[in-house]
Amino acid sequence: MKLLCLMLTLTVFASVAFGQKGETMTIKLYFHSDKLDPEWDDCNKVYPVTRTIPKTAAVASAALDELLKGPTTDEAKSFSGFAPAETNGIVKSVKVKNGAAFVNFTKVVYQQMGNATTSCGGGFFSMVDATLMQFPTIKKVYYAIEGSSNDFYEWVQVGECPYSKKICASTNF
Repeated sequence: MKLLCLMLTLTVFASVAFGQKGETMTIKLYFHSDKLDPEWDDCNKVYPVTRTIPKTAAVASAALDELLKGPTTDEAKSFSGFAPAETNGIVKSVKVKNGAAFVNFTKVVYQQMGNATTSCGGGFFSMVDATLMQFPTIKKVYYAIEGSSNDFYEWVQVGECPYSKKICASTNF
């Protein structure tokens, strides 16, 4: 009898839990717009699109994940970004602390995102910066590859990390 009551209780709770819809949140993703800027006069100019995603505490990571999926079919009528095949597996982690987002790429970024280091770079970093800085807790975005900010800034032809040793420290990433 106790077993029957326990099973019945579990069945009721399971149906309630699985029957509920998860909470969602709305975020903005920033892409280039061939429609709003057909000449690409400023390759760093990006425009927002709105998406609804499952609610999460890791909103910066979730927003970056959505951005890296590229524009949806409907969004692609007006906006452009990088294709998922180019961005798949490039992000190792995103940490937010002290008003900054620390984006750590995997070494895959070298092979898949080579054109991100060109003079305009497809505006990739403008899209990432704008997407992450929409959140009030993020005022600046810093980058590294496998925890090395020097590797990142050398890859994008800046040289060593142009920020303080404290910001460039691998422990941030």
